[in-house]
Amino acid sequence: MSFHFLPSLDKTTMRSINQFKVLYTIRDQQPISRADIAKQIGLSPAAVSGITAELLEKKLLLEKQTGVSIGGRKPVLLTLNPDGAYTIGVFLSVRRINVVIINLQADILAEHSVYFSEEDTSPETVADQIMQAVHNCMWKTELTRAQISGIGVAIPGLVNEPDSVIKFALNYKWKNIHLKEILDQKLAIPTYIENSVKCIALAEQWFGEGKNTDDFIVVNLAQGIAIAIFINGQLYKGQSGVAGEFGHTVIDPNGPLCRCGKQGCFEAHAGNFAILQRAKDLAREGAWETATPLKDLAIEDVIERAKTGEDALVKLYREVGRALGIGIANLIEIFNPSKIILTGKGTLAGETLIGPMQESIPHYLTGNLDNLPEIVVQKWQHTDTARGAGVMVLQRIYQFTQDRGAA
Repeated sequence: MSFHFLPSLDKTTMRSINQFKVLYTIRDQQPISRADIAKQIGLSPAAVSGITAELLEKKLLLEKQTGVSIGGRKPVLLTLNPDGAYTIGVFLSVRRINVVIINLQADILAEHSVYFSEEDTSPETVADQIMQAVHNCMWKTELTRAQISGIGVAIPGLVNEPDSVIKFALNYKWKNIHLKEILDQKLAIPTYIENSVKCIALAEQWFGEGKNTDDFIVVNLAQGIAIAIFINGQLYKGQSGVAGEFGHTVIDPNGPLCRCGKQGCFEAHAGNFAILQRAKDLAREGAWETATPLKDLAIEDVIERAKTGEDALVKLYREVGRALGIGIANLIEIFNPSKIILTGKGTLAGETLIGPMQESIPHYLTGNLDNLPEIVVQKWQHTDTARGAGVMVLQRIYQFTQDRGAA
């Protein structure tokens, strides 16, 4: 990852940036000596020594075995202290709350999930259930509130910056909801709220396929379809923090009605919600049979039947794959990224979806692109988004370590 920062910053901000660079370098290349850190990020040995001394005092770093000597004393090597900080990540999905606790290296120490009724999705009720799920997860690790550096909440919706107001969350029919304020009061731990795909993308940048990659895009195939865009190593958020609503770009003005109220949105063709509705319609028409009552049918059921070769569903996923290929081709034309990472529950369809997508992409690209991006399909885990929410808080620790005490 390259570091791109603005010049002429005040000393406090510059120190924060330098601490971030030191921590990032250690995390990426540990164990590493102070001298090697200084060479790689262009700081003086004295500056690196001063910063690492503070980070050691705050228990964010550990000194490990000595390195190989090239004359004189053997250098002391530095690593992250996994137990230097703990954060909690929460994913608020359609009917489930997933909670994880992670350490400074984003290892999951505990997880807890609860289902809740769709009948009452008022902010107060949802906040109460998040609070209970967080407490249950903390109980599993025996961590105290004082040991938790912060809580990140990932939600599929538009989150306004910088106040974390949920501008719009389709799943709950929320508009302009101040969930952060409610959770801050209930949990008494600093809480941060962000769009779910942006949280996933931060985890990819820090610990996954986005490491050491400056320009990449994460495409989340979930109920809807959203993207997160990294340009020059920085997450692009737009003027109010809501960039990336790729699923609500219109590709067919006369197409199917989207949940957002428009016609022909991309997610109305390729999102899991739309796929499930089309699968139910096909079952009603007699194109395929299911023993599961249609009201209880889930996207996982549809995916499994498609993967076993159910003709009607295989055909459906071929259509979805081709539509997804068109969307990916458009992203390549606009952003020219070096990598595109596909994630989300939709990737569980595997080759049934990915094959038609990959066949479709070249047909919608111009011939003047010399280097096509690497397309990576991540193995989806149900903890991915909650972990990403925890990483979102870790990022704040990495960048602003001078403002926090020891964990």
